Amino acid sequence: MGHRTVIQFRFILILGLVILTYISNLIYIKLPFFSASFSEKDISQGLLSFYLSFFPHIKVEFQLYNLQVITIWAYSIIFGPIFSTTSILIYLFLGFIGLPIFAGGGGLNYFNEPTFGYLISLPLLAYLSGYIYKKNSRLLSVFLPIVGVHLIGIFYLFIFKQEYINLAWYMSFSMIGYDILFGFLLLPIMPFMSFILHEMFIQEIPTIDHDGTDKQITKTFSRFKKQIV
Repeated sequence: MGHRTVIQFRFILILGLVILTYISNLIYIKLPFFSASFSEKDISQGLLSFYLSFFPHIKVEFQLYNLQVITIWAYSIIFGPIFSTTSILIYLFLGFIGLPIFAGGGGLNYFNEPTFGYLISLPLLAYLSGYIYKKNSRLLSVFLPIVGVHLIGIFYLFIFKQEYINLAWYMSFSMIGYDILFGFLLLPIMPFMSFILHEMFIQEIPTIDHDGTDKQITKTFSRFKKQIV
């Protein structure tokens, strides 16, 4: 007997994902960030100091880390590309019409914000995460979507806001490591979370022919008829 997947409470599911996307943008946690710098090369300070200047000085400081990227990645894995991307598009639409749900507010002029590149890359994150994971490429479902988001964000910063180079380092070259790390850490529990949430929203029902005859019975009768003819 064949089965067809039916998603229950679709409106509630999409609304919940939109709210979750907004809430995740408000959550920040402090994590250690690593930065590298090089000393000024000056041979007059001595040969040893000159050679040491070629080695980076590693600095560790605690900075705020935003959970929005990893949250969208997680629920895209669970609910698939269609519902996740639809939720992100609704979230963007609500922000562009003026609701202050983005990090810097909202409105049609939000493209002036330096983080606009990261924002418009969120639908790509949602779709690629769900689609690649559905194709059983689990490792790629972590790496490719997250890297794609940060590359688009960096591109926007460099092209339209070239003075935000330091911000690009802070938001991408450092945060991308945590996004990928948390993705790989969450990956083993995704099937378990998917099973629980699918039981709440997804149901499989038997499929039947238009005349009310079960498909499997029809196929069995056809094979039996061929055998006796």
